[in-house]
Amino acid sequence: MSAAVEFETQIDGELIKGWVVKDGSSYRAYGDFRGERIDVRNTTQSGAESKWRDKANHKANE
Repeated sequence: MSAAVEFETQIDGELIKGWVVKDGSSYRAYGDFRGERIDVRNTTQSGAESKWRDKANHKANE
């Protein structure tokens, strides 16, 4: 596993920090949003970040 890279995104008016790390042959994006851990995987770094944002947006709209 390599060192985590921080990313920031705006979700429902909140600036949220997350991290993405290469884990074997995939990338894992993780971070906390409204008290819950969101942890996703994808084959690319940008894909993992995008998937993380999608899950956080879904949570914001629940």
